[in-house]
Amino acid sequence: MKDDLPGATKEEVARHIPGLDGVRGLAILLVMFSHFIVVGGHLHDSHPFDRLLLSGFLGVDLFFVLSGFLITGILVEAKKKSHYFRTFYIRRALRIFPLYYSLLAVAFLSVPLLSPQDAPKLTGSDSPWWYWLYASNIGMAFKGGWLNSPTWIDLGHFWSLAVEEQFYMVWPFVVFCLKPKWLYRLCILLVLSSPIVAGILHETIGPLPTYVSTLSRTGLLAAGGWLALVWRDPDKKPRWLRLAVPVACISGLLLLLERTFLTDPRFAMWEPSLALICGTACVALASKTTGFSFFRRFFESDILRWLGKYSYGIYVYHHALKTVWMHFIWERIAVPMVGPGWAGTIVYFVIATIASLSLAWLSWHFFEARVLSLKRHFTYDSAAKA
Repeated sequence: MKDDLPGATKEEVARHIPGLDGVRGLAILLVMFSHFIVVGGHLHDSHPFDRLLLSGFLGVDLFFVLSGFLITGILVEAKKKSHYFRTFYIRRALRIFPLYYSLLAVAFLSVPLLSPQDAPKLTGSDSPWWYWLYASNIGMAFKGGWLNSPTWIDLGHFWSLAVEEQFYMVWPFVVFCLKPKWLYRLCILLVLSSPIVAGILHETIGPLPTYVSTLSRTGLLAAGGWLALVWRDPDKKPRWLRLAVPVACISGLLLLLERTFLTDPRFAMWEPSLALICGTACVALASKTTGFSFFRRFFESDILRWLGKYSYGIYVYHHALKTVWMHFIWERIAVPMVGPGWAGTIVYFVIATIASLSLAWLSWHFFEARVLSLKRHFTYDSAAKA
């Protein structure tokens, strides 16, 4: 297990919850599926089964709930130790910055050398600083649409990484300043107010800027934070975890119905709330180390945990290299082999998935893990002794 957590202390390894790796694995599987299955243009949002296949974006919601759970838990425990802010931000930077900025460097610096005539397309009317400053979602709000990406690297999905980074910039201060009972109440308030906030944003800045806004995602992050506080409270934890199974099943069923047959806009407005409730219940089930044998076996399955281990690299690479996948896999392999129909889409899905997983595996073992090993110099335990 220690090899799976480069730079982790013995205490962190002991506290590691295997099921949460499975949650990451499920989330990245949903996201990757939703991006690859649309190739060929066979799906239509008006068809019930197609709407179900197009629901993989819910994996991003699951990521946000899990992030709120893990980050809040880390911060609550770190409050008892010294160098709270320094250690948190250094460890987060070691995990996120190297891969993120390496890809940006390749995206913005290599393309003019490879294709000088396309250099103006690198930014168009959009500043690359939206990406360099983890603010691409804010740039989308100003523009009212997707930002232009470099010629051969698609950075559209980096909006979610911007949301995460903006959360990291604010939440440590919130946790540090509030007592647990007030933090608990704040999380509930943020969850309950999230539909109102999303509705106001939708009317003022439009659907896409609302979708990628940190404010509209705060409810998901706060739901994870609320669960982290419950998980550490011996009085609240048993009571709430007993509700996890029925809540997950009921909200999941309602979400399934809404995504397939209940296409009326009056039902669609409940989709974000259902995704929040279902995602929180799934994280609760995965975080429980005893009982719920079916759910434990599911989230602790080898395949989901494997995907979870490499989920960050998979997320970054699978969509960033969309142009590469389309050129080499779709145009040169899938279509010539079986045509542009569903068979071609399946061939593309399989090969693009294998390519993305392989690249993420290589990236982890030869780049990310080596950087993460530096975390051993910035542990909360060692900081407390400093």
